[in-house]
Amino acid sequence: MKKLLIILFVAAIGGAIFSACEKDDICPPETLTTPLLKVGFFNFNNQDTPKAVPKLRVFGVNREEDGSYTIVDTLNTFPDRTNRVAVDLPLKTSENVSTFFIINNSRDNEEGNEIGNIDTLQFSYARQERFVSRGCGYGINFFELVTTLNPDYTNDTIQNPGEWITAIFDQETNLEIQDTIHVKIFH
Repeated sequence: MKKLLIILFVAAIGGAIFSACEKDDICPPETLTTPLLKVGFFNFNNQDTPKAVPKLRVFGVNREEDGSYTIVDTLNTFPDRTNRVAVDLPLKTSENVSTFFIINNSRDNEEGNEIGNIDTLQFSYARQERFVSRGCGYGINFFELVTTLNPDYTNDTIQNPGEWITAIFDQETNLEIQDTIHVKIFH
């Protein structure tokens, strides 16, 4: 009888110790905390047909108080200077506006300067912080998205004069679903 009581006592202590353990709070890599903006490129003459942008390059930029732009970085959400029918763009989580240089037929000249047909896209949106989980922390929801083609800055080369983007359509103004195109760009 004493052995049975000792075994039950040890089992009760062991059960109490194991039940007090905290599970690991690890954020699985497939968990979407802050969505990316999915931009698709389409043929202007046949608007249901995707159309690749040749040698696409995208720079994230900051607009300064004097109206000038400062390049932040080349995006790493897709292979640089590839032909693409869609790209994922990370929006700024601390501001309500993100600006990008979208370059059609990007290349370097002999001096190493960027050339190609450069258009400036500006995305305005509202943002709301949301709790994802203990492991993943907080994420940002973007909604009320408005896309504009900014004619204030163009750096088109002689070979590619004018804006290459013909029209823009904000298909989905809330970035909740990651597998759908949010903005359609026609060229």
